[in-house]
Amino acid sequence: MYKNEIVDKYTSNPEVKLILVQVLDKLNQTRQKNILTITHFLNEHQRAVAEQLIKDFGNPPHVFFGGYDGAQRTVLIFLPDYIGPEDITDQDINPLSCIRAEYSVANSLTHRDFLGGILGTGIKREMIGDILVSSKSCDIIVMKEVLPYLEGNFSTAGRIKLDISVIPLNIINVPETKYKIINDTVASLRLDSVVSSGFSISREKAVEAIKAGRVFINHLECSKIDKQVNQGDYITVRGMGKAVLQEIGSTTRKGRIRIIIAKYI
Repeated sequence: MYKNEIVDKYTSNPEVKLILVQVLDKLNQTRQKNILTITHFLNEHQRAVAEQLIKDFGNPPHVFFGGYDGAQRTVLIFLPDYIGPEDITDQDINPLSCIRAEYSVANSLTHRDFLGGILGTGIKREMIGDILVSSKSCDIIVMKEVLPYLEGNFSTAGRIKLDISVIPLNIINVPETKYKIINDTVASLRLDSVVSSGFSISREKAVEAIKAGRVFINHLECSKIDKQVNQGDYITVRGMGKAVLQEIGSTTRKGRIRIIIAKYI
């Protein structure tokens, strides 16, 4: 009950609460026993909430690791005093592996196809990190503990036969991020204005999404329609994607603010 009361201040989402309880357990294990502890994969929202909790608990040594720089899904590793962040990639410590699934370039497979194929083997989503799809291969980051099972049971995606191999993390193929640049002006840098501009929806629809809890700033839910958005802030609208307020420019003669938004596609 005590742990549940602690995590209540960080989120009202039951799933995220459960994850925070697990994070708290790992944090306490490392503090009490001076051992390395590792969570399962966290998405960007779960990570952001976990970071708030960790900060409030004195920011003990830890690292978020997803197999490569910029990973969206990461495990959280609490570090004992004899292991530093630079040691995480050591073979005996690193908790992650990578599967490369190759297929004919004549076939077109998506992130959903690969995720469905993996989940179809019985593996839970929390054991799977980023799924990086290229034109004829897909690199899938996984917890080491499920690697042997996937090698023997994961063979198709979207009914397409796959050639499965295990590769080192340092040769992961990270596809180039694609985004659309939006040049616009807004009356203010309020969240509803920026959401309306970046996601090509009306102010009314933006307000509705914010009040419904579908809008996140830097991966944390924000229900304030008048929240000021800063340059560099990431904005996510559930079901619509993600964008970043790339630049805040000058003010027009009519008093509107020029902005540049990068909308991920």
